Amino acid sequence: NNQGGGQHCSRWMMWAAYIDPNYSGGEYDEYFGDNPPGTLDCHSPDSEWVLIGVYRQEFYQYIEQISKHLWAIDDYEYIVALAGLEYMTDDECFGVGYDENGNQLYASVQPLEGGSFQMGLYSDEQCLVLNTKTGYTYDDFAEKSELNLGSKDQTTDDAFHAQAYEYWYDTQEYTLTNLNTVYDDFKYCTSCVDYPTYQDGYFIGDDGTDDDDLINQCWKFYSHDSYNCDADCIAMGSQQGTITWISYNGHQFGTMIDGQYTNEHEKHGLEGSSSSSSSSSSSSSSSSSSSSSS
Repeated sequence: NNQGGGQHCSRWMMWAAYIDPNYSGGEYDEYFGDNPPGTLDCHSPDSEWVLIGVYRQEFYQYIEQISKHLWAIDDYEYIVALAGLEYMTDDECFGVGYDENGNQLYASVQPLEGGSFQMGLYSDEQCLVLNTKTGYTYDDFAEKSELNLGSKDQTTDDAFHAQAYEYWYDTQEYTLTNLNTVYDDFKYCTSCVDYPTYQDGYFIGDDGTDDDDLINQCWKFYSHDSYNCDADCIAMGSQQGTITWISYNGHQFGTMIDGQYTNEHEKHGLEGSSSSSSSSSSSSSSSSSSSSSS
């Protein structure tokens, strides 16, 4: 409930940070070089990575922070991320119109099973009661916006603009299918360090790979509207049915997704469907993060 400061019910992305106790100092090549000795598998029950914390971050901020630092301005992922952010808006719960009987409809991000999400229509101003009776969707009220990739997106490349417009408009629909697909990678173990690192679509420095230019995405998460998420917090998300599997202090929460488990895990009752993302940073030990919507 926005920490008691307002009527709207806030949306959060839950993420977890891990360290690799077997990290040998190989930095990027530890996990991405030829025959790398390290494995980014902190999302798996078999992983040797060690959980160091679980956090909840304001939903829009999570999506935005990844978009800012991972992709070039002409990358499909960058265009889809910005289009999705623009379409969902950073409003937590807002009136969009009326249903077939003249009742007020409100819109907000709707968390789904497996850490996915879409834009839902609600009957109350807190956006807690999903309206399942109306035949309308968010698309009936929201307008698609013009392509806007930032202040530096002016170019005379007509072919690029044509393709970018197609990606942009295809993304702006209520299921946010393209946006979910782009962010699916972050349901599994990914490096905390953005390599190379971008700022709003352009390399930081010459090529985004100098030590002073690299951004630690986990630090970015933590410094932008993230809060500690203890066992009670995790249990709340798990009860909602939208977070991915995670083991916390010997207790299991959430449900599994494909690629997160093996047949051996199924034998031990770990089957199901869920999502979580993980990442690692290159330092004396490496670290990772995991995410699910709630």
